[in-house]
Amino acid sequence: MLIRMKTWACRFSGRLLLLPWFLSIGVNGLGAAPWFNVLDYGAHNDGSTDSTGAIRSAIQAASAAGGGTVYVPAGNYVTGPIELADNLVLHLDAGATLRFPAMRLPFTPGREQGIECLTPVPLIGGRNLHNVTITGRGVLTTDNAAWLKLMPRINSSETDIGTAFGTNWEHLLQELELKTPAPAEDYQRAAPELRPSFVRFMDSTNVLVEGVHFVGSSMWTIHLLYTDNAVVRDVIIETYPGVHTDGIAVDSSRNVRISDCYIDTGDDGIVLKSGKDADGRRVNRPTENVSISNCTVHHAHGAVTLGSEISGGIRNVVADNITCDGTQIGVRIKSRRGRGGTVEDVRFDNWTMENVGIGIDVTSYYLMEGETKTAVEPVSARTPVFRNLAISHMTINHAQTAIDVEGLPEMPISGLRLGDVIASAKTGMRGTFTDALELHDVQVNADHGPALLVRDSRQLELDGVSSSRPQPLTPVIRLEHCPGAIIRNSRAFDGTDTFLSTAPGELKSIVLKDDDFDAARLPAEESAGDSR
Repeated sequence: MLIRMKTWACRFSGRLLLLPWFLSIGVNGLGAAPWFNVLDYGAHNDGSTDSTGAIRSAIQAASAAGGGTVYVPAGNYVTGPIELADNLVLHLDAGATLRFPAMRLPFTPGREQGIECLTPVPLIGGRNLHNVTITGRGVLTTDNAAWLKLMPRINSSETDIGTAFGTNWEHLLQELELKTPAPAEDYQRAAPELRPSFVRFMDSTNVLVEGVHFVGSSMWTIHLLYTDNAVVRDVIIETYPGVHTDGIAVDSSRNVRISDCYIDTGDDGIVLKSGKDADGRRVNRPTENVSISNCTVHHAHGAVTLGSEISGGIRNVVADNITCDGTQIGVRIKSRRGRGGTVEDVRFDNWTMENVGIGIDVTSYYLMEGETKTAVEPVSARTPVFRNLAISHMTINHAQTAIDVEGLPEMPISGLRLGDVIASAKTGMRGTFTDALELHDVQVNADHGPALLVRDSRQLELDGVSSSRPQPLTPVIRLEHCPGAIIRNSRAFDGTDTFLSTAPGELKSIVLKDDDFDAARLPAEESAGDSR
């Protein structure tokens, strides 16, 4: 596109200056790359006509020029899928709304819920892209209910939500456990049951999503798949109560930065994944080097979630300065037998939580509705591993459960450290099957039951733990099958009945050091007790 200029002459301080004035939006603010206005290619900003072809033409023109900015001015546009190109900026001006109606879409190789398969093309995005940006203050919107009507879930009963998609999808999952990849016809049959990601970048590098506002989603809202060096910042995602509308999904991607976002969703807010079960282990691509900061999450299943699809591994993750309100879970690390993979070297720091279901949830027993825990399984490639996890500086208010930690008998959660946590909840902390679990400066105030209940754990260390609201006739700490546990620098508040209770015959193995139990009626006892 040509750049049109005029030269204005003006006098300033008695001197004649020549000032260039860019009359068209043919350049960006630095004059470095051309802009391509979708209106110049036939887009309609009153929503009266489909603008898919016009937006595609503008992108093709930018691509032919070696890159540039495709500009969407204020107005209402109706469009189908938008495939981006290298060295491209899609810029939505303030007041611009792109609406994507639910429709049947062509299929492309991709990944759905951790399974490589044929998927519908994303509403925006592409594959093998380099240097690509979605930015601006405009709105991207679609109707989750319309997509669910077009590709419905199969309900098992009125109370059971059933499968994620349909019966052919469930059949594909079963086949993949027998043989991976599955027969080609299984992928073909399952594809029409799947809903597309709203934005998906696959096998791409140098990606930026900034400033835009999502209202509603077809499936996962921003999906980074096999992508390296991606930034998502200052976006607003409002998809509540949509089904499977995870806010930002980092899927077998690396070197990702997420910051300054507001997310209100019907599924996980920010979620890290790396493949599911046998198919995920076949692909074996980790998610790694992820930084998440300064985000607010509302209504989500988990504010920041790792898993449950971790078959390729997740490592080197930091999530700090997060506020969440009304989420089912705050910090969420989840997996189950069959996934395999390792979650390691993770830090969560500086969080506040209000009105959450569970404040901190670390579990290897992520079970679907109707499933029950199975017997111990020999350690194998199917066994998930959690290790070296640090969670600190947490304020948890009005939770149903403060902290829930649950490892597998054959693979305890190893090296989990909780520090500077204060929590108020109906139920306190519950921990089972851990190795080297540490609590430092942790105060849990529960409405009923022990503030801290830990079972079947080795090398347990409780340092500076307390409850400022002890319950009558209830111990602050209950330990069962935790030989060699250390309790140090801890104190009993006024009104404490029993500070420490253990199962019969186990108190002698507990090490008590530099504790202050003067306010307790009884510092420690052995009791069969009700340890629910």
